[in-house]
Amino acid sequence: MSKDGREGILVVECACGILMRGTVDELVPIVQKHAFESHNMKVTREDVLSRARPDA
Repeated sequence: MSKDGREGILVVECACGILMRGTVDELVPIVQKHAFESHNMKVTREDVLSRARPDA
């Protein structure tokens, strides 16, 4: 783990401006829930990971 504790943390920023972050296992369901509840969209794990970037 990095000294600031952020290793393995990814970030996804939705087009609506919401910023979501977490490990892969945390982030995928967060983004899926947001996409469905806020935008009536179903996204796959692969969709989430394709938009994810490492947290700076």
